[in-house]
Amino acid sequence: MARNTITIYASVAVSSCDADADGAVGGPIYRVSYSGSSTAVENVQVGDWVTVNKREAGAGGSSSILSVYTYQVTAIVNGNTLDIKYISDSEEEGDDSPCDLPSGTGSSGSPNKAPHKFTRDLGSAFKMFIDI
Repeated sequence: MARNTITIYASVAVSSCDADADGAVGGPIYRVSYSGSSTAVENVQVGDWVTVNKREAGAGGSSSILSVYTYQVTAIVNGNTLDIKYISDSEEEGDDSPCDLPSGTGSSGSPNKAPHKFTRDLGSAFKMFIDI
C-alpha cells in the first residue's frame, strides 16, 4: 500500500554533517546543516522523511542512481540544522553519512553532496478528504 505523503522540499543542498549527534561516532544519527538562509528547512517537522539519491561521484547529475537512502528527522536544532537518523537504503549498503553520498556532479576526487528531499506522511486519516 502506498503511503500518503506530501513533499515539503524537493531539493535542499547540504552544507555539513556531524556524525556524533547521538554521541556515537559514525551515526546512525547525524546533525546536518543545510545551505542557504538560516531558515532553509524551517517547515520540516520531527518524523518527516529525508530521501537521498546516491550517484557515482563524477558521473553527472543525471547518471544512474546507485542507491536511495532514507533517513528520518529526529530533532530540529534550528531553521537550517536537523538531526536525522539512518533508516535504510535500497541496495542494503548500510548506514552512511548523508554528507558522504555524492550527487554525481563534481569530480571523483571532489564530489558534490547529494541534495535532500523532505516528505511528510499524511497517514490514513487523510484518505477521508480524497474523493475516490
